[in-house]
Amino acid sequence: MTAFGKVAAAAVGASVVGLIAVGGAQFVKLPLGEGDRATVQRVIDGDTFVARVGGSEQTIRLLNVDTPETKAPGQPVECLGPEATEFLEGRLVPGQEVRLVYDVERTDRYGRTLAGVYEGGSLVNADIAEAGLGVAVLFEPNRRFYQEVLDAQAKAPAQLAGFHDPAIECTLPGQVDEAIADLAALEALSPVSATGAAAAVAAGAAALAAADALAAAVREGGHALGSVASAAYKAAGTGALVAGLVAARTSGAQQHERLKGIDARIQREAAEAAAAKKAAEEKAAAEKRAAEAAAAKKKAAEEKAAAEKKAAEKREAEKNAAAKRAAEKAAAERRAAAERAASQKAQQQQQRKSQPAQKAPTKKAPTQKAKTTPSNPYPGYTGPRCYAPGGKSWKPCGRR
Repeated sequence: MTAFGKVAAAAVGASVVGLIAVGGAQFVKLPLGEGDRATVQRVIDGDTFVARVGGSEQTIRLLNVDTPETKAPGQPVECLGPEATEFLEGRLVPGQEVRLVYDVERTDRYGRTLAGVYEGGSLVNADIAEAGLGVAVLFEPNRRFYQEVLDAQAKAPAQLAGFHDPAIECTLPGQVDEAIADLAALEALSPVSATGAAAAVAAGAAALAAADALAAAVREGGHALGSVASAAYKAAGTGALVAGLVAARTSGAQQHERLKGIDARIQREAAEAAAAKKAAEEKAAAEKRAAEAAAAKKKAAEEKAAAEKKAAEKREAEKNAAAKRAAEKAAAERRAAAERAASQKAQQQQQRKSQPAQKAPTKKAPTQKAKTTPSNPYPGYTGPRCYAPGGKSWKPCGRR
């Protein structure tokens, strides 16, 4: 039974205002049927809305519940703030009639009306907390709905609702689940390239760092998510989240070491392959240089042999040409000698014809002197004779 129902049941038959004790303090209790009826105009955020009450519009602040901020000046929207607003919009539709039940103080310092809001017989203040979108909050002396909201809040963790839903990314369970998944994913990594290994090692380091940072945030109760979320986790406890994260981190650290080993092996193999490739390239380059040197040497030898052959051929040709010229010259000289001899012979015959006949000299016995001075100073020569002027001496025609 809701707080409103309990108050109403206790007040059956009563017609005057009385006092009840709640947690040692006294609060105003309304008789059954009293309180204010209001018509919803619009929702502002998860714990505030505007309603028409008694002919005027009032801003209503739900008592004893606090939801994440969405419109605080200079502050970011807090985790589940928009979801809390959507929840209240779903419960308080414009034009809908609700009942406002008050506590000791009717307004806060901002002039907002403080009330427990009943819709369909249910305390909306408590329903928000049970959905895991708000937490019980106590601002003395208004504590009329605090315990009911607190009891509703205690149901949220078991139902994995709101701040306790691991499917919602901004919540601590959601972040822890994501961190655990990132750490578990390291086990599936088995890189085969240097780039892949380096990326895997970096991913492992990032996952471990994120897990460490998140573990600290969980131990602090999720302060970074806002005061409402921090209060929710403080009330529910975060021991299970920390334990799960620590276990996942231990396994992730082992996988990280495995990945670093793979990276070291791949780098070593890559270095060995690079060294082998370099050695092979250097060997190939040396062989190429040797082959080029041998080819150059062979070419030089061939060019030298060709040059020597050409020079020998040239010398042979020059020798043959000289021999030919000598032969031609000798032939020309022989022809010239023959022509001179023929000419001299013709002249001699002409001279003999023109001279008177002479008696043949009496042959005398050769003297010793004649023997020593032969009439033919060119033994064996039988060719034409060329006589000197006076006809006393001669020499073979053609000789000089």
